[in-house]
Amino acid sequence: MPSKTSSPEIPVIRPTIRRLLDLWRSNRRRRNGLLPERQDFDPLELGAKLLPYISIVELDEGRLRFRLCGTGLAKAAGLDLTGAYVDELNPNKDYARYITGLYEQAMSHRLPVLSESVFIGAREIAKGHTQRLVCPLAYDGERVDHFIGMQVFETSKDSIGDLTMTYAAGFLPGETRVIEDEA
Repeated sequence: MPSKTSSPEIPVIRPTIRRLLDLWRSNRRRRNGLLPERQDFDPLELGAKLLPYISIVELDEGRLRFRLCGTGLAKAAGLDLTGAYVDELNPNKDYARYITGLYEQAMSHRLPVLSESVFIGAREIAKGHTQRLVCPLAYDGERVDHFIGMQVFETSKDSIGDLTMTYAAGFLPGETRVIEDEA
């Protein structure tokens, strides 16, 4: 499972991911420090730049299931993730465990988790980079029951052919960080 880094610095966060983090923090402040709930995120407020890369994941009897998958995320994944369980979705079980670990960190720390990774196609002819944010949500403000997330992608300029995250031959985890509350 990815571990919490001790550095207080936040890595360079892509603007769309920063926007989701800012909305999560704003919703948490509005709830007097309680975790936001799913309904706190208005699609109009998320806007056209964020919605395609948004996901909502629920805890379903201890398993993680995608309730919503934006169109940009579906394209990058190679399929619509809606309704799929994280532990069954990806044929690369190491990657599935890595992703599950990000959600577990967000749940245990009750804070957003930022991560980066590289994904690699067959015979390493295609490579890409992704940055993702996983933010915990709680209907009652306390017990995490959902997550709102965002993932953005970039394919290496020297890549040949299409590459999807779900069917990538491998991945290299990069930096993972629990994003502390603002002071």
